Amino acid sequence: MIDIKEISQAWWDSYFANNETKQLAKDRLEVCKECPSLTQMFRKIKKINVASCGECGCPISKKIFSPNFDACPLGKWKNVDSKNINVWKKKNTI
Repeated sequence: MIDIKEISQAWWDSYFANNETKQLAKDRLEVCKECPSLTQMFRKIKKINVASCGECGCPISKKIFSPNFDACPLGKWKNVDSKNINVWKKKNTI
């Protein structure tokens, strides 16, 4: 099921993230780089490489900024997200 709120927040955070969220995204990206589901597409028009998740189809550059804990469809971000607990404490406080 598509979660528009999650997607829009991930795109927003990819442009305006604080340092802790950027670090979380970097850590998630390292996990994604080792995943066999990572797909690379080459766009001839813009001559850029675009990596996407082979499970959900999301562009990795935005997926790694998901505001949800362990948003990886294969559950591979649980350890990384647990190590960056400060990000989650700030998101879940009033």
